[in-house]
Amino acid sequence: MTQWFNELWFLTLEAAPWLLLGLVIAALIKAFSDRLAIAKYLSGESTGAIVRAAFIGAPLPLCSCGVVPAVLGLKDAGAGRGPSMAFLVATPETGPDSISVSYGLLGPVYAIARPLAAIISAIVTGLISGRLAGPIPASAAKTCESAAADGCYGEEKDSACCDSTPTPAATSSCCAPESDTSASCCGDDTPTGPTARERLSGGFAYAFGQVLIDIMPWMLFGLAIAATAVVLIPVGFFDNAWGLVGSYLLMAVIGIPMYVCATASTPIAAGLLVAGMSPGAALVFLLAGPATNIGTLGILRKHFGNRLIGVYLAAVIACALVAGIGLDLLWRVFDWSLPTSAAGHDMGANWLGIASIAVLAAVTIHAYWRRRQARQVPGEGACDRSPDRDGSR
Repeated sequence: MTQWFNELWFLTLEAAPWLLLGLVIAALIKAFSDRLAIAKYLSGESTGAIVRAAFIGAPLPLCSCGVVPAVLGLKDAGAGRGPSMAFLVATPETGPDSISVSYGLLGPVYAIARPLAAIISAIVTGLISGRLAGPIPASAAKTCESAAADGCYGEEKDSACCDSTPTPAATSSCCAPESDTSASCCGDDTPTGPTARERLSGGFAYAFGQVLIDIMPWMLFGLAIAATAVVLIPVGFFDNAWGLVGSYLLMAVIGIPMYVCATASTPIAAGLLVAGMSPGAALVFLLAGPATNIGTLGILRKHFGNRLIGVYLAAVIACALVAGIGLDLLWRVFDWSLPTSAAGHDMGANWLGIASIAVLAAVTIHAYWRRRQARQVPGEGACDRSPDRDGSR
């Protein structure tokens, strides 16, 4: 138990500063991204639209559960099926927080290889999905409200689905001249865009609110699993031929049904590397885990059809396996070394890590307190422009 707590403490110290940095970057991206404009670039089934979807989705701060209502919203706004699938793969597989934590725990090779593999996987999946998935079922024609209900953890409030289809009723209730609240709610009859300060406020409220709440439980779970792997998996377990080949398949099989966000999967991969798993097999888990889970597959079946599930899964798994095998080959050719966080460590004081843990603990407690307070407020009105409602406004 002492070794387990030591490993858990060290991994937490290493991850905390990078997680904090990633959340700040996520806040800036949220503040200054325009999802309505994004949807216009993802229409049709062209290769260009699929490539754009992969590059647009990669930096967005959405997990594998929260990205689903965003994809449905983009589809309703005119995005093609291939670009939607590319967006669905690229967005949860990588992001500013996961890249930052990957650099801190796994080193610069993973910080480059992970987003690169995610973008390539998204493009391949989008191209295959757009051409082989067959017709979209009639059940896919859902309204924004019912599509948002399929989201998880309340992420639907911040999704593109709810942002991309503003209703006239909401506008008239707030800003119409006959409204008694127009002066206090909107200021005048001509709506204006949010200022940079309002965007930043909303972005940080979103990143250190919704995103943090979604990430933190799974991040703690990932750290605990990583420490357990270091302590329990015997040295040399993955050294034989079966261990190398089997580890690729094992990581794919474990990652498919498991809900784990890209950030939380990083410490698990670090623990597996310490236990002797190959860098490529760890990359398979980093790609397959965030891109697939039971909830995502269920919504895909409902909105895009059964055939797309098979195409989507086959493409994601194949791309993850190819990326993992390719990374192992490159690792042997260039003789890269594992980072100190995965190869061994000094349990001395790390004041930056301790300070980051304190900050993360404080903002996490505040985020949960804000959520609890919001749930206790009965029926918020249409004129509520709190940044917690939608960071993009």
